[in-house]
Amino acid sequence: MLMAFGLPGAEQAQFEGRHWTNSNDGYDKIDYTDEHTTAVIGPSGRLTILEMPGGHDYSRPLPLVIMLHAYSFSSSWNAEYMGLFDSIHENEHLLLRPDGTFNLLAMRWWNATDACCNFFGNEVDDVGYLEGLIDEAVQNYGADPDGVVIMGLSNGAFMSHRMACDSGSTIRAIVSLNGATWDDFANDCPDTGRPDILHVHSSADSVVLYNGGTMGGNSYPSAVESTDYWANRSGCDTYWTLLGTLDLTDSDNLNETDNFEHLNCASGNRVAHWKINGGSHVPPLNPPDWANQTLAWALSGFVRDSDGDGYRDDVDAFIYNPNEWADSDGDMVGDNSDAFPDDPTEWADSDGDGVGDNSDAFPNNPYE
Repeated sequence: MLMAFGLPGAEQAQFEGRHWTNSNDGYDKIDYTDEHTTAVIGPSGRLTILEMPGGHDYSRPLPLVIMLHAYSFSSSWNAEYMGLFDSIHENEHLLLRPDGTFNLLAMRWWNATDACCNFFGNEVDDVGYLEGLIDEAVQNYGADPDGVVIMGLSNGAFMSHRMACDSGSTIRAIVSLNGATWDDFANDCPDTGRPDILHVHSSADSVVLYNGGTMGGNSYPSAVESTDYWANRSGCDTYWTLLGTLDLTDSDNLNETDNFEHLNCASGNRVAHWKINGGSHVPPLNPPDWANQTLAWALSGFVRDSDGDGYRDDVDAFIYNPNEWADSDGDMVGDNSDAFPDDPTEWADSDGDGVGDNSDAFPNNPYE
């Protein structure tokens, strides 16, 4: 038995014993299974695996994390390295882990910036490929278009920056570990959107140098410049603020990473740099801290639409019921089902005579 909420004592007593259906009844969060749900998506000849929490309901969207591997690595290795397989359930998201194409040296690579890593001048449209995967995951597999995060290592980090340039409006955030953006940012990075940028770089990286350098005869900017370019575009504070320190590596409970952020971005996005002091090109990341901390940052401010009805949870009165989202009179019966949406003492009119059942002496007789 349910009772009317928010009514004065005398009125509430009047409805003792009256029954109605609370619009929350029968709806709840998904009880995911331990095993992942998987799907194979992508164009013929370049298929990839999309992994989801077990029992994922495609009509109830979740954030989408796209893992981009380093040069010569594989997406499965990179996803394991960053703890993203366990994160699928821990942080409730979909995981897309595509592989780059093979070059003449049989090395997997992404066609990112001019510095990394198209060493043989191949014409590969990886931006279009990734955009297609995102669209397919959103249209067919319950990926939330407002929660797309691209995370990359090395060549994959360069590619994450390129996606932020070429497809910025489709991405919520990038997490770039030991990569860089375009050296000629103003001319080579089109302003297609202002996603959140988390640029993570090891100070002792000997492959992609923290202070910038060249690869294949082309220059790439330093970690500071890569961050500054995005901060300037977004109208953030010119100088970053040290917000504290983090423990990302070595599982030693020592906070080796400085957390810098350019605050007050006029575009409403965020631009930050995490400096791993003394870290290498492929630092030993802490499981599961890397995934938890970077995704918490990348999805900060993100509000889910848990029932997929188009109303985010912060404005949806019934976050797991796709048929209801408003309760104007606060009687716990959604407006779409409430015959009297502005009267908290009434919600049903069984005989359709315009008198609510709680006031109708003959609730099944439309003539009385």
